[in-house]
Amino acid sequence: MKTYCLDKQKLIIQFISYLLLSIYASFLHASVGKSLPIKEVIVGVNHMHKKALQKHSIYHPHTTFLAMPIKKWLYQWGNHHFNLEKIKNERVAIEATYGYRIRKAANEKEKIKLMAKRDKAIKRKQNLAANGNRLMRMGEKPLYYDPIYVHHNEKIFLNYMNSKGYLDAEIITKTDLQKSNIRVTYYIKPKNLYKIIATRLQANDQAICTLLANHSSESLIKIGDPYAYQNFVNEQERIVNLLSDNGYFEFNEQYVHFIAHQSESDHTIAVTTVVDLPHPKMVYHTTKIGRIVVDLTTQKDHASSTMRLLTKVCQGLYFLVPSDGYPLDDIAAKIPLRPGDLYNKSKILETYERLHRIATFGSIAILPKIEADRLVVYIHAKPDERIRFQTEIAGECVNLNLKKLHPAIKLNPIIRRVGGLGILQIEASVARREEFVAQTSYQNIAYGLRGKFTTPRFILFLSRKTNLMLEKLNPSTTMAIDYSFTENRVYSSKKIDAALHYDWYSKHILYQCAPFKVTFDNPKVLDQSKVNQPHTKLPSFFTSIGCILTIRAATPALYFNPLVSYRWMVSIAIEHGGLYEHLFLVKKILPKEIQLYKYLKIDIGYRHAFHLTAYTTLVYQTKLGAVKGYKATDKVPLDKQYTIGGYGSVRAWDRGMVGPGLYESKKDKKEAQKGNLLLLGNIELRQKLIGYLEGALFLDIGNTWKLEKDAPLKMKFNFHKFYKAFAVGGGFGLRLNLYNTFVLCGDLAFPLYRPSGSKLQKLQPIFNVNIGYPF
Repeated sequence: MKTYCLDKQKLIIQFISYLLLSIYASFLHASVGKSLPIKEVIVGVNHMHKKALQKHSIYHPHTTFLAMPIKKWLYQWGNHHFNLEKIKNERVAIEATYGYRIRKAANEKEKIKLMAKRDKAIKRKQNLAANGNRLMRMGEKPLYYDPIYVHHNEKIFLNYMNSKGYLDAEIITKTDLQKSNIRVTYYIKPKNLYKIIATRLQANDQAICTLLANHSSESLIKIGDPYAYQNFVNEQERIVNLLSDNGYFEFNEQYVHFIAHQSESDHTIAVTTVVDLPHPKMVYHTTKIGRIVVDLTTQKDHASSTMRLLTKVCQGLYFLVPSDGYPLDDIAAKIPLRPGDLYNKSKILETYERLHRIATFGSIAILPKIEADRLVVYIHAKPDERIRFQTEIAGECVNLNLKKLHPAIKLNPIIRRVGGLGILQIEASVARREEFVAQTSYQNIAYGLRGKFTTPRFILFLSRKTNLMLEKLNPSTTMAIDYSFTENRVYSSKKIDAALHYDWYSKHILYQCAPFKVTFDNPKVLDQSKVNQPHTKLPSFFTSIGCILTIRAATPALYFNPLVSYRWMVSIAIEHGGLYEHLFLVKKILPKEIQLYKYLKIDIGYRHAFHLTAYTTLVYQTKLGAVKGYKATDKVPLDKQYTIGGYGSVRAWDRGMVGPGLYESKKDKKEAQKGNLLLLGNIELRQKLIGYLEGALFLDIGNTWKLEKDAPLKMKFNFHKFYKAFAVGGGFGLRLNLYNTFVLCGDLAFPLYRPSGSKLQKLQPIFNVNIGYPF
């Protein structure tokens, strides 16, 4: 313990020393008489415009963490040790040294080898001279006052004000010399806001004119709206997309422009939308698709001299395949394009999305081109391997305690093109878990076997025509069955889960429906003499039906990935348990010792991400969950109840060690406590530090409560006092983020308020290590 304290003191002293050196480095420029940094002030516009102008400015404030400009200090520290003259001398020495060795080389091969080494060393020095040393590259270069920079900023600010409709805006700049910086104040006079008074369409081609007139209500340029440059850019894109979706191939932005007549007397603008053709007398005809070619081959197939490529026709589409084993009917059903249809850009993008979603092709490229006066659409879809083996490693650790280390290893072979475009996954897993039997903790190994079959269509008794109509919803069906087995010296458990899921989405809304789930759990105490209390958990059997609605804004629904950044997301889940066994009288068939359940569960979640800067994000989430039996005698499965604590919840407590209500588990009782009602809130400030390293500050609040009438009073939910029962924790953490594909998180959390109201005598932090963001 004494050694640990000494090491901790050394680390603190080293950290303070580095911090003082960094602060010293930040004043090096002022001490050696170099230019002073600049401070910008914008006056005369509202908060929204001021924020936008600061974003467009050439000068951006340095990235800070806890109000410290770490990247600026890194650059200045590296710049203090950067010597350009020394680098130039080293380069000259390298040239001289290798020049002598090359002249003395015994043969031509050795000369070539020495020349390659010389060029590599010189290139390294050139890169060092151009980009600075490692500290300079990791940091941010300070920006100092320059009159040319201020002049450029004036132009940028004036262009922004003009783009927002203030066409006669003026900017006056004032520069003040202060002790530690130069203050530049931009006095902006917006003056008059110009509005659109009239709009007109001008098109030489009558068919194009009619088409645009029929969709005039969708125009982004409306009479009475203020002038906005971005609206004209979006309107140009809308017109091009509209024509591209109605057969006008190769129609692009160069054929659409606007003429604005400005009136300074009443501050209005009359806009004429002009759609010109390459030649005034040219008639632009719509283009129909002549042929569609789907190439399902790879470069290896073309390079092989023994393989004979096959050309097949299915539903009017030409397929180039290496063998007969491809489900051409299913692939053709995913392609909404057909020969004879008008060229449609939106359907080409839809084709890409549909093929991408079925997770069968490694890469997809769609190329429409004119060949012999016909439009041919080439779809190159490179198939993935039919069979692929994957290995996954996961786990969590609390307080770096090996007893709290729960690793897991999964072996996951994936077989594609099963029953058409279906994907079969067979997962075998081994994990270390902590099980509680009568308030006693036992470490054991859990073995699992999972089979999962996914196909990109609805498995229902529907006609082929109906299935084709449902393709617009991007449907998929998943059938899964799980078997898990756990055993230690006193306890064993066998569990079987099976489920049927239907998924589909529309725009940013993802729908999930599980019409059937079944769970059978068979726990057993092998040696009752080693258990202090009688074990009351009985074998159980229950079925359920549920649905989940997820609304997400940020990226198309095609990329529903938890690692992908989002603006906001709402999810609503409803689950009904015990329906089928009571509906079909299954309970009369099962043995009496089998525990049955009947419950209703509702979960509502909301997440929001605010991107404050390019490197700073504020993320928060709220959760509300409730589960209750239909009658007082109806029980709820433990797996369906809620716990507080652990990663993704209130991180200052271990999972289940706080709640329900005012209850707190004692140190000698480690079994997780669960409740029927959940209220949870998390807020986290994420900041990119250096390279792949990120920092985070977080605050967690939440608890669970019991809803049963016979529950202890301190565990029950009290509407007038529930806010006093919240567990509150906070802390900080570091994250290693490798391109959003692998995120390793370490969080140090401190309890700030106990639900029981007892005082916190001393800080007892909990350190969590996990893979993936907490939310």
